[in-house]
Amino acid sequence: GSCRKARPVMDAVLPYLWISGCKALNRTARKYLVERFGGARAVYEASDAELSAALEERCGGTEGRLAGCGLRLDRDLSAARDSMACANAIGAWLMHYDESAYSPLLRQIPDPPMVLYGIGDPSLLAQAAVAVVGTRRASSYGRWAAFQLAARIAECGVPVVSGMAEGIDAEAHAGCLSRGMGTIAVLGTGISHCFPASNRNLHRRICREGLVLSEFRPEERGFASYFPLRNRVISGLSRAVVIVEGAVKSGSMITAGLAADQGRDVFAVPGNINQPNSAGVNRLIYDGAFPITDLDTATDALGLLSLRARRQTEALSSEEKAVMDIVRRDGMLSRESLCMQSDMPAASVLSLVTILELKGLVRTEGAKIVVAK
Repeated sequence: GSCRKARPVMDAVLPYLWISGCKALNRTARKYLVERFGGARAVYEASDAELSAALEERCGGTEGRLAGCGLRLDRDLSAARDSMACANAIGAWLMHYDESAYSPLLRQIPDPPMVLYGIGDPSLLAQAAVAVVGTRRASSYGRWAAFQLAARIAECGVPVVSGMAEGIDAEAHAGCLSRGMGTIAVLGTGISHCFPASNRNLHRRICREGLVLSEFRPEERGFASYFPLRNRVISGLSRAVVIVEGAVKSGSMITAGLAADQGRDVFAVPGNINQPNSAGVNRLIYDGAFPITDLDTATDALGLLSLRARRQTEALSSEEKAVMDIVRRDGMLSRESLCMQSDMPAASVLSLVTILELKGLVRTEGAKIVVAK
C-alpha cells in the first residue's frame, strides 16, 4: 500500500497511476505493456518508439500499425501525485497491479485495473469471493433471497462482492456482514463518494468491517459509462456470480455477460414469471445459467464447503485428510480404488473410512464410498 513511511524517490504506485490516466492506451494495451516491460515504471521510462513497436508487434498487420501509430504519451506525473494525495487525505490505500496482495482472479481478466483505491481490509482481495448482484428496484422476495444467500456464502468463510447499489446489492452486503464476514463493495464512482447517498450507513459499516473498492480517481463522481466498468471488476474478483433479480436490459445482465466472458460460473435465482424484474434471471436460466433452487444446497452448487465441514476437515489427522481428499476428488469410488490410490495397507484405509463415517464426512453406499452431504 501507500502507507510506508520512508518513500523511495518515485513511489511504486505512481507509474501505475500514470498509465491508468493514459488516454492513448486502452485497458488491454495497459495490461499488455505492463506485463511485456515488467512493470509500469519500465513502461514510463521506455520511449514512445519502443512502446509503439511493442503494440505493433502485439496486433500485427494494419491494426498493429494503427495501435502503435504515432503514440505520444505525456510523462507528466502531477495528476498521479494529486490522486495519491487525495487518497491519503481521506485515509484510503492504493494497491497496484503487480503487488502480491492484488486479487489473483482479477489479474486474470483481459482489462484489469492498474490501480485500486481501497478503504478497509485489503486481505479480502486474496480470497476467491462470490458476487451477488441484482436490480435496484427489488421485490421483497428478491431482497430476502439476496440477504439469505449472502449469509450462507459468508458462513462458508467466503466474502460476498457486490456494487453497493440500493435493492439487491445492499441486501447482499448486509447478509454477508450479518455473519461476521467482510464484504467487498465495488463503486462506480471515486472512493470519496458514497453513491447512492441513501446507503451512507451501509457504506460506513463496510469501510469498518469489510472493504470499499474503486478504480476511479477518489474525487470522481461517476458517469453512466463507469458502471459497466465497475461490473467487470465485481465479476473479475469472483469465482462465481449469482444474479438475484434483473430485467432483460439491466446492469445485472451486463454483469452476467462479463462473468461468462471471464470464464466465471453464472448462477441465477428463478423469479416470478409475471414480474418484469424476473425476466432477465429467468432468461439466464433458459440460456444455461445454474438455477439456485434451494438455500440448503446453494453453497454446494457454488462449490463451497460449509464452515462446519471445513472445521471438521481441519481437525483431521494427515492420514484421514489424505483419504478424505481422494474421496472428495472422485466423489464416489470403490474400496479397492481408494486403497490403490492411497498407498496405505487395506486394513488402515478401511479403519480410516470408518472413522470418517463416524465423523459424518463420508458414507458408504453398498460397495462405494461417497462424500456425505
